[in-house]
Amino acid sequence: MKNISRRDFLKAAMAVSATSLLSLSPALRGLKAAGDKPNIIILVFDAMSACNLSVYGYPRNTTPGLERIAERAMVYHSHYSAGNFTTSGTASMLTGLYPWTHRGINLGGMVNQKFVDHNIFTLMKDEYYCTAFTQNYLADVLLGQFQSGIDRHIATPSFYEELNRPLLGQYFPRDPVAAYYGLDDYLFSGGIDRVGSVPSVPIFGFLNGLAHKGQNFYRPLPDYPYGLPYNSSYSYENSVAFAGVRDEILNLASQQSPFLSYFHMYSPHEPYTPRKEFVDIFPEIEFPRKKATKFSTLDIPYESIVSRRKTYDEYVANVDFEIEKLVNALEDSGVLKNSYLILTADHGELFERGEYGHVTQLLYDAVVHIPLLVLAPGQKDRRDIYHSTSNIDLLPTLLHIGGKKSLAGLEGKVLPGLGGNEDARSLFSMEAKKCSSFGDLVNGATVSMVKGEHKLIYYTGYPKRPDTFELYNLKDDMNEMKDLYLLDTVTASQMKEELLDNFEENRKITQF
Repeated sequence: MKNISRRDFLKAAMAVSATSLLSLSPALRGLKAAGDKPNIIILVFDAMSACNLSVYGYPRNTTPGLERIAERAMVYHSHYSAGNFTTSGTASMLTGLYPWTHRGINLGGMVNQKFVDHNIFTLMKDEYYCTAFTQNYLADVLLGQFQSGIDRHIATPSFYEELNRPLLGQYFPRDPVAAYYGLDDYLFSGGIDRVGSVPSVPIFGFLNGLAHKGQNFYRPLPDYPYGLPYNSSYSYENSVAFAGVRDEILNLASQQSPFLSYFHMYSPHEPYTPRKEFVDIFPEIEFPRKKATKFSTLDIPYESIVSRRKTYDEYVANVDFEIEKLVNALEDSGVLKNSYLILTADHGELFERGEYGHVTQLLYDAVVHIPLLVLAPGQKDRRDIYHSTSNIDLLPTLLHIGGKKSLAGLEGKVLPGLGGNEDARSLFSMEAKKCSSFGDLVNGATVSMVKGEHKLIYYTGYPKRPDTFELYNLKDDMNEMKDLYLLDTVTASQMKEELLDNFEENRKITQF
């Protein structure tokens, strides 16, 4: 008998599982009685910038799948993350609070203990069966904090191809945060995804190196010219990961009612590794040349940034293909007849001003403007919403959808189109990775405020850099090329006063 590889076994298992579950579609269609609470399915795509999606007008046709999905969805055109990387963006989305409140502001950081129960799972669990999964370990630290509200916490090393080191935290489900930091991040790793890092305990690093000698997770493969998708701990195929999510949702629909499920996919996060059929599908395009600012931390040549952007766009197109396939499968099964499906991201990705990625001090739209598409049960037509919204609005919106009372202290509001109003409020984003989560946010923080057509950016506390403000008109200057701070002094003065009032009120932590 021919030996079967682990990859082939997973694909076969997924195919069998999908076939048997999809055959239940008539039962699923009749599962919900009239008046039952709707299911809620949240799909998060890591580092997916709205600025690079054709569904929002990007010149490359990166998201034909999302464009077709949008024809039966609510499409939010001005939706912002409250943070510019996974921890701060995800914590804001799950708690309905800004980073200066929840204090999940550092790489691998956690939410202030005061707000641990202030999350979508804990607040919905009395009436919803809650499932959560993420391929991103920074997000999984947060899920570990919220463990008491999660009925099924799917281990991060699921749906993978090959591990690059032992992952022991998954075997301690009752205390996942301590297990991750004590075992996976301490014993076998010198840090979170640091290239060339040295394990804190050398003997384990030596044994790990012997066990994985010769492995090259970036080696070109016939179907993956840039190597398999990789999240610093294991490689995976998007087709397998998305199929795994599909089967989890179908299982939930057949066994639990109602359910809330949160699936946080790693793609299209770096490294950008599209399948071969998505490589070189886009022509070269001339993008605005934006000079590095005094707060840019890298100095990457324009040509290199353009090349990275092209590969990222190809990877987005690859992920878009898998998203549409997943959504179609859920629709064909009947699951969406009584489910809200939410498609969004934790933050965006930057390709400008000498930088790429999102480990940055900058808060330009590319890194905080994120997609949001919502498919409501029975929705047949597209609705475009241009009013500015924030990912802190997700929690109050889910409470509203679930028929629950709003919670005191929420900084988000119910989304327009889903029960909320289009009020003229200001929205904030913050970057403060180098600040202490337990202290005053004065040692290097960037805060942005979007109000109507304008956006103000404030840099404070950076060594050898005086406090600086930038002002942009997002309607007339979507690329944020022309700083109006010294030109539109009336708008600048009004927005500066409001931003500083909010920052001064929240920069010091009051309770742990």
